[in-house]
Amino acid sequence: MTNQRMFKEYMTALSEIHGKELSALLNSLYWKTLEPFTDAECERAFKDLIFSAKFFPKPAEFLEVLQGKREDLGARAWIKVIEAARRYGNWQSVEFDDPVIHSVFKFWGGWGVIREWKDKDLKWIQKEFERLYSIFLGENREHPKYLPGDHEIQNAANGYERTPEIVRIGSNSGEKKQITNEMRQE
Repeated sequence: MTNQRMFKEYMTALSEIHGKELSALLNSLYWKTLEPFTDAECERAFKDLIFSAKFFPKPAEFLEVLQGKREDLGARAWIKVIEAARRYGNWQSVEFDDPVIHSVFKFWGGWGVIREWKDKDLKWIQKEFERLYSIFLGENREHPKYLPGDHEIQNAANGYERTPEIVRIGSNSGEKKQITNEMRQE
């Protein structure tokens, strides 16, 4: 959010509706919570909360309206995973627009685990993915930059210095980029 005037107007409206006085510190907290989102997204969230919140909304409620519930985020991430697995398989290195996905796969041993998946087991794998996604989402951690595919891993093991390409999944979907040595070392 960049529009401070709109922010102040909506926060004032929420304050008056709920009979709550906001300190400068609290206003700053709400501003920092909304800062990563666009003005249009924040305006929709304010309107939604003005008409639906029975009590003055907490920052977490704003995030829930803006991002969806954690369970929803995990389900959306799972859809990206399945699409990437079907489209690119375990050989291609991938970079999801949601780095939390990378942490789940790092925990599982890497992107190559998808080669072991059977269709009959996908509903259980999905449940475990969403559970882990929710855990990693709540942690303040550094996520891997990308997930090396089997092709990159085998080339590195055989001593080939060819710089592999990774496919971006999500935003800029299907776009390829070169992997740098710094990314490889993470």
